[in-house]
Amino acid sequence: MKMNEPLLLYRLPWQTVSVHPGAHPGQMIGAGHLFKRHEPLVASPDPRRIDLRATVLDPFSGYRVRVYQQPSTVNVYLIADLSASMSHASKKPALIRFLLTAAHSAFSYGDRFGFIGCEGNVIRPWLIPSCQQLGPVTALAEQLEASRFVGAAEGLLQASAYLPSSRSLVFLLSDCHFPLQQLRAVLATLQLHDVIPLVLWDQEEHTRLPDWGLISFQDMENHARRTLLMRPALRRKIIDRYRQRQHELRRCFRSFGKEPLFIAENYTTQSINRYLQQRTA
Repeated sequence: MKMNEPLLLYRLPWQTVSVHPGAHPGQMIGAGHLFKRHEPLVASPDPRRIDLRATVLDPFSGYRVRVYQQPSTVNVYLIADLSASMSHASKKPALIRFLLTAAHSAFSYGDRFGFIGCEGNVIRPWLIPSCQQLGPVTALAEQLEASRFVGAAEGLLQASAYLPSSRSLVFLLSDCHFPLQQLRAVLATLQLHDVIPLVLWDQEEHTRLPDWGLISFQDMENHARRTLLMRPALRRKIIDRYRQRQHELRRCFRSFGKEPLFIAENYTTQSINRYLQQRTA
């Protein structure tokens, strides 16, 4: 990742249960600035936080202490679709770039970061358990760059088994070039976690088609190839189908309470940050 690449500014609209001090709202009592409640001095023996007014009003004449909510850490995961369609020359660099950005961002918050790559039914070669070291992430990025993805995206159905039992922040990155029924099944397995769907599309697939000419299309997953005579009517039909697919995906994600963000290979981190800010507004 470039040194001048902005960080992801993510915030949690919920409280993490982690006991480790961090940057997000937590359920633990500890050092912090957000008042949570009063407790008896014997339950929280810190005389510096005795509240005189609450002590005077205590019907049992006991000392009352102010306790505060401790900001805590959260586990951040990236679940990536590594099916054949994601091996496109423009999609893979965008995936690797987001991987490094997400890892740097999590570490800057003091959070732990993990990666779950789903290539066909294979996950373990592309697995990084949650950690706070950049070395494994950098090594994985180099491995991804040198690899060619094959197969479909069935591994996404297994990804939840590699997530912790406590609620985590999960970025789901995919082009979603598979049936909606499969997407619904994937989202059903991830309902415990806070999922941020990022749909990565290659602009050349639909918006940069010529008005006239012979175009050869190949399905990256079943290797079927088809040559078409491109003409204005067919070009409009392809663009309309992509728009319809985008609407179908939005409706599918929204049925699980998730708002997807559609990004291209030339996405900016600022655009993702605007989306992250809106989701917690």
